[in-house]
Amino acid sequence: MIKQEKIVEIRDRASIVEVVSDYVTLKKAGRNYMGLCPFHGEKTPSFTINEEKGIFHCFGCGAGGSVFHFLMQHDQLSFPEAVERVGKRYGIAVERNAAGKPGQQDEREALYRLNERAAANYHRILLNDALGKNALGYIKRRGIDEAMASRFMLGFAPPHGSGLLELIKKEQLSITNALRLGLIGQRETSRFHEKFFARLMFPIINAGGKIIAFGGRVLDQGFPKYLNSPDTPLFHKGSTLYGLYQAKEGIRRSDCVIVVEGYLDVIALHQFGIDYAVATLGTALTVEHVRMLSRYTKNVVALFDGDDAGRKAAARSFEIFVQAGLLGRAAFLPAGEDPDTFVRGQGKAALDQLLDRSIPMADYYFSWLEQRYGRSMEAKSQIAGEISRLLKKVHNPFEVDLLVARAVDSLGIREELLRVELRYSSANPRALPAPGVSAIKARDRDHIADRSLIGLILRFSEIGRYVFEEIKDIDVWQWFGASWSPILELIRADWQEQGSVDVSRIAAKLDSEGAALVAGLAIEAETIAEGEAKQMASDCVAHLRRKYLRGLERNLRIAIRTAEEQQDENAKRERILEWQDIVRKERQLERRKLEPKTTVQ
Repeated sequence: MIKQEKIVEIRDRASIVEVVSDYVTLKKAGRNYMGLCPFHGEKTPSFTINEEKGIFHCFGCGAGGSVFHFLMQHDQLSFPEAVERVGKRYGIAVERNAAGKPGQQDEREALYRLNERAAANYHRILLNDALGKNALGYIKRRGIDEAMASRFMLGFAPPHGSGLLELIKKEQLSITNALRLGLIGQRETSRFHEKFFARLMFPIINAGGKIIAFGGRVLDQGFPKYLNSPDTPLFHKGSTLYGLYQAKEGIRRSDCVIVVEGYLDVIALHQFGIDYAVATLGTALTVEHVRMLSRYTKNVVALFDGDDAGRKAAARSFEIFVQAGLLGRAAFLPAGEDPDTFVRGQGKAALDQLLDRSIPMADYYFSWLEQRYGRSMEAKSQIAGEISRLLKKVHNPFEVDLLVARAVDSLGIREELLRVELRYSSANPRALPAPGVSAIKARDRDHIADRSLIGLILRFSEIGRYVFEEIKDIDVWQWFGASWSPILELIRADWQEQGSVDVSRIAAKLDSEGAALVAGLAIEAETIAEGEAKQMASDCVAHLRRKYLRGLERNLRIAIRTAEEQQDENAKRERILEWQDIVRKERQLERRKLEPKTTVQ
């Protein structure tokens, strides 16, 4: 764990605008900064940063929190990793405190450590050991120099083992973790063996720079040609892209990413200066892949083989792009070529020309449908059905209109045929992914006063003083719903300890959903004028009290009916007296609102 004092030091030193600007183009908008949200596809900026409070919030998807939460969500880091990343940027050394029982985070760190040591061992063998001589010659014949091998930390697992078991024992690493990571296997009760042998090793690195898995390729005609790590607590094949860590800067610089299929394809493209290429891990492109790439750029070009299988894959991929909120482009290699052989044989200029000829996936998809079904009236009906089915998966209405217009122009299908299914779908909407906590609360009318008062406390110190000091004899907190308790406790503790409420300090103590909610409330309150804040807070307190009293009154009416049914006159009399007292308080509240003692100047 990292000491709280160090977290505070890093948070106070960091500029959230500087950190986020590495990922998002921001523009000043009044007191805040705005840009396109990196966590969901959007055309109009709803991603907002408040530099003064050190928080961000997206009004579109509900993401939000501190600078640490941004890196956790964007680069898939743990909280300690995010703190270390920010600390490193600002020259602050971070030490982990090993005291206490190891938790889930300590376990993840142990897994990362084991992967890093294994990768370093494979890499050493490839470059500096006679056992790696043949493998090193192989990659050089493939046009990969030692600098690029080091950039991707390539390694070699010799036929008779890399000494990994001895390394684990020597460095007192966990044999159980090595089994979990798929680095070793167990034949009998106590006999262990390395899973990777006689293979060129490709460490798979996440966006945060941590090694999460390995891919291994045989150097001869052995089978299987490629062997990947199994899914583990660190690694999920369907949501991981090879080369993303090395390509991040190139993607941001070029505002484009090229998606290919193989490890060596990625490395070959980087070797030729196309340093914005990534690859899937032996799987078809997934929605998670495309959504991850959309955080870096909206310009995604998928490079496919030019054979029938490649063209079918391109058609299938369009649906994946649509579900991820992007339209994408497709480029096709000549038959019999892959990106590695093409760029080595034809050069970078030829590949650049091929990429420049990429076509919108929508156009290719419509053309592919026409080739598949033909041009008869019956075929057009089938094509219309296919397109309508796909359009149901498009969440952005502007993209729906764009795709309908393209389909009409390209295929000559009447717009009404495409719209009829959409109208039916709108009348019977399917369930969409649940939005974040902040978005849920925003739509819940019962929580308007709760949200508003908390936002005002987070925004104005005077409102904190009003709630915590001026009306402290009134237990405002009991009037909130139970779901607010964790946030309210942190706010109250922050005020008692510091005499103020710091949004970033509170967000750092919450999980991602709680941090997003707090950040959203604080930024929403930015629209409230300071001169109106005190009266608005007073109105919120009155509303919460009224809602609380009405709830008590409702419960007492039920209790009175229950006592009548049970013919318990004493209980009935007591409940009626309580009910009358509640009604009296309600009427008093209707006649006068809680007035603030002072006015904010």
